[in-house]
Amino acid sequence: MEIEFENRRENKILGREEIFFKVKYEGKTPSREKVREQLKNMLGGKGVVVIEYIKTLYGIPEARGYAKVYASEEQAKEIEEKHIIERNFGKKKGKEEKKETKEEKEEKKEDVMEEEKEDENE
Repeated sequence: MEIEFENRRENKILGREEIFFKVKYEGKTPSREKVREQLKNMLGGKGVVVIEYIKTLYGIPEARGYAKVYASEEQAKEIEEKHIIERNFGKKKGKEEKKETKEEKEEKKEDVMEEEKEDENE
């Protein structure tokens, strides 16, 4: 995977850097996470990279994207829309929440089974 900056500008009003980039790749389109990590490395590892979009080009292994670099994650969460934050950072939390709900469901089943046993004994 190779990333090339097409346009890079600083938005002082919102306190971020905006980057339009091109990704050349082989095989399937790289994930947001991989692109975000490589962009962060190219920028020297500073800041929080939020990818707005990655659009593939028809017929060639190339995509164009738009990313924003913030000084902190809190600043990004204040400015960015909720669905963009979830796309970039929300997947890990979603899996944890699902695990918790599965555990809660199992506990509820156990409680119901205990209540049924108590009802049978009476």
